[in-house]
Amino acid sequence: MQKTRQYELIYIVSPESTEEMVADLQTQVEDVVSRFESKIENTENWGKRKLAYEIGSFNEGIYVLNLISGPIDKVAAMVSEIERRLRVDDRVIRYLVVRVDEVYRVAERAASRRSRDRARRRQARGLPPEVAQVESESAHESPKINEEPKTETPVEEPKTETPVEEPKTETPVEEVNNG
Repeated sequence: MQKTRQYELIYIVSPESTEEMVADLQTQVEDVVSRFESKIENTENWGKRKLAYEIGSFNEGIYVLNLISGPIDKVAAMVSEIERRLRVDDRVIRYLVVRVDEVYRVAERAASRRSRDRARRRQARGLPPEVAQVESESAHESPKINEEPKTETPVEEPKTETPVEEPKTETPVEEVNNG
């Protein structure tokens, strides 16, 4: 089994470029990738966006992102050829190629370690194993620590009758004079 590496290629095309020009540039990238027995797994055209800072005379550009994977022995030559072509093309303002397979592998290991630790802690507390949730966690809020779960039905408190005291009024005492 031959190992593969993954790279992300993002390039910014001048905002004056037409969709046909961007498609032509993407076709050139696809040709280079296929020539080196690699493949583009995902392509995203983010469209025209404002740049973080001015590059040359441009304040905005058309962003295109590609996720490329290929065999280890050929990707170095492929990446250098893609970079060479993007460097000489006047339509391209900026480009960046980043190896991402290691980043994905590290993130995957961290996620599996967290799930193992969570399962171990649940077992130590005597709780049943965690069941996969169908709902997204953002749509379902779980109760915080030391907070009682909220109930859907309102709970009525028992009514207690307190005796009503009548207001006391002082009656004037008449003084009686004897004599």
